Amino acid sequence: MKDIISPTLLLNENICKINIHSMANNAKKHDLAFKPHMKTHQSTAIGHWLKDAGVEAITVSSVKMARYFADHGWANITIAFPCNIRDHEKLNELAADISLTILVNKTEVAEALDQKLQHSVNAYIEIDSGSARSGLPSDDIREITSVVGAINTSKNINWIGFYSHPGHSYGCRSKQQIKAVHHAVIRQFKQLKNKLSSTDYDFEVCIGDTPCCSVGESFEPVDAISPGNFVFYDLMQQQIGSCQYSDIAVAMACPVVDKYESHNQIIIHGGAIHFSKESIDIESKTHFGLVANASDNGWNPVKPYSYVTKLSQEHGVISCSEEVFQNYRIGDLITVLPVHSCLTANLMGQLQSIEGENIQLMK
Repeated sequence: MKDIISPTLLLNENICKINIHSMANNAKKHDLAFKPHMKTHQSTAIGHWLKDAGVEAITVSSVKMARYFADHGWANITIAFPCNIRDHEKLNELAADISLTILVNKTEVAEALDQKLQHSVNAYIEIDSGSARSGLPSDDIREITSVVGAINTSKNINWIGFYSHPGHSYGCRSKQQIKAVHHAVIRQFKQLKNKLSSTDYDFEVCIGDTPCCSVGESFEPVDAISPGNFVFYDLMQQQIGSCQYSDIAVAMACPVVDKYESHNQIIIHGGAIHFSKESIDIESKTHFGLVANASDNGWNPVKPYSYVTKLSQEHGVISCSEEVFQNYRIGDLITVLPVHSCLTANLMGQLQSIEGENIQLMK
């Protein structure tokens, strides 16, 4: 810590590894294939920790990320993003080297790829299970069977099943609410499987949100899970109900550069280009991070709670009690739990373990 002079994203390696093994054990408990999403950490080092937990197949969010992890020894990769047919040359390069799975949601995508692919790829059809982002509604059997038909008549695309990211679980604020979303998602896939039971289709189902994968208790007919945020967790996941503060594996160390006693505000070097502008609302107020102190069990929020209440490009403003205000001097480091660790890690581009080791992320 004494060598830190600018905003630095700290990683508690022990907590991260506990999170990885906990999710891996949860997948094993429910007889699920575990295909963790790598977009949160984007790190080959953390990828090795996943391999140590028995992971053989992974999920990514872009062709670039797939190439990065393929070059570092991963041979079974799903790109969990609607397939961009303009990327067909890079897809061909990947498919020549690894077992590649893509998302195909439209017949025209399947038909266009059929003219461009030279190597075999697998394909999921994405199901919109409630997040209203991308994918097909689970009850649109006509369109689903049309896309399946287009894929199955192609030369180099093998349909293997359905993928869904129930992102609406991020609107939950308790374990009970997460379980309700999870049950609704499971119900949709049961109904979809029943509607397709009269066909000769043999397929798998993969879901990929951290809240449902952390809290869900029954997964049938799901065959695989691909959560990503669980490796670090964050304030958003804690507020949702996916984790406890003690499960959060990352915190931003920021220098204190100014103080204003008249309104108990601390100014840090740590702004939107470090944290992102992702926020959560607590007691009807917008917050961008929570001040916490390191302990043997991770980072514990300071009491009374003190939040980053304003961000500009490089500045962060922390509002706190007089007691907390007096505990920090200009030149000190203050540690802040991020709202969304995926975006924070992506912006920072590297991590520093609490032992001082630098961990580079994908450029």
